Amino acid sequence: MQAGLNYELKVVRKTDLGYMLSDSKDEVLLHFGDVKKAADGSDLEINSIVKAFIYYDKKGRLAATTKDVEITIEKPGFARVVEVISNLGVFVNINTGKDVLISKDYLPYDLAKWPIVGDRILIGLKCKKDALVGKLLNSYEVEDLNTKMEYEMESMVLASVIRVGEAGLNLVTYDFVNVFVHKSMYRKQYRVGQEVVVRIVHKGEKGYNGSLIQNKEKMIDPDKELILEYLKANNGKIRLDAKSSSEEIEALLHISRKAFKRALGGLYKEKVVDFKDGWTILIRK
Repeated sequence: MQAGLNYELKVVRKTDLGYMLSDSKDEVLLHFGDVKKAADGSDLEINSIVKAFIYYDKKGRLAATTKDVEITIEKPGFARVVEVISNLGVFVNINTGKDVLISKDYLPYDLAKWPIVGDRILIGLKCKKDALVGKLLNSYEVEDLNTKMEYEMESMVLASVIRVGEAGLNLVTYDFVNVFVHKSMYRKQYRVGQEVVVRIVHKGEKGYNGSLIQNKEKMIDPDKELILEYLKANNGKIRLDAKSSSEEIEALLHISRKAFKRALGGLYKEKVVDFKDGWTILIRK
């Protein structure tokens, strides 16, 4: 039996500590505290088959639990942070007798960006010697989950922060969908694991873009809003204009050149921006 996986196991006998389960080759102990209580309060029956998750207990021994464990080494998921130790990392609960460590090596250098107790973080499990440990999933690994969930523009979606970068925030929704929020589209500091309600404002080839700024009474085109918010956050100037390349535009704003030119043209016609020497300049707030 391998830690981190669910098995169908037979209850072979009861001991002073719990039940011994078998896969016909090996046996593993199911502690009384790891038994999922039956609705009628009855004990496990000898020779019955139970679904059990295998993990390493606090002494590094294989153990079993019949409680519901949704995260396995084959299936990532969201886990609740239960303890933070600055020189070690954070511990999450996956519903076993031992919490799982997410090493500080997987967390931001800045402790202010670490998850706090109560946050939910998206993790994958792996075996390391005689322990189950976790790692944060990145946006590329989220893409591999390929849930194909679609969101309508302007919809409000619950999500969790998985990365705080220089360009903005990478979020993942509870449907395992990536959403990028440019730094011009939020007003405060965020941390990994923080739950947010993100407004979906754009969908491009690389996924969804969102905003954490509250809706204004009068809505404007989301691409215009993205450009305006970036201008306001950068002293009213942006080193892009209608002649800028797709690569330059996508690197800075994460939208297509076509969408950028359309929105920029609208702002120019409304006399909100002007152009000078390759720069777009905010002339009316």
